Amino acid sequence: MYQRMIRSTFKDELSRKSVLSYLAPIVKQQGEAYGLIAMTQVQVSDSSVVTTFIWPDYETAMAAWDEYGGKVTEAIRNSGAKVDVQEGLVERAWFNQTADMAVPTNF
Repeated sequence: MYQRMIRSTFKDELSRKSVLSYLAPIVKQQGEAYGLIAMTQVQVSDSSVVTTFIWPDYETAMAAWDEYGGKVTEAIRNSGAKVDVQEGLVERAWFNQTADMAVPTNF
């Protein structure tokens, strides 16, 4: 598995909500089309989020990045946000088999 984490820090809360609301359906559709295993997004402050993408492998992650991920990240930067990308091969993962991940309850 391959993981990409993107921290986006916006000018203010309104900018954060606006940009992420606009991009959410695009990211979901494209992620599913490219085999995205999972995506989580955590609001770490009023103006900042960390989004994590888990891909089956490096090649899939890079194909998605080249096709749309890099463009989405650039669009976020162009909105005035600061964007930091970190990524790498997943060294260890654990998933609770009793949790129903298909239907999250906190959205």
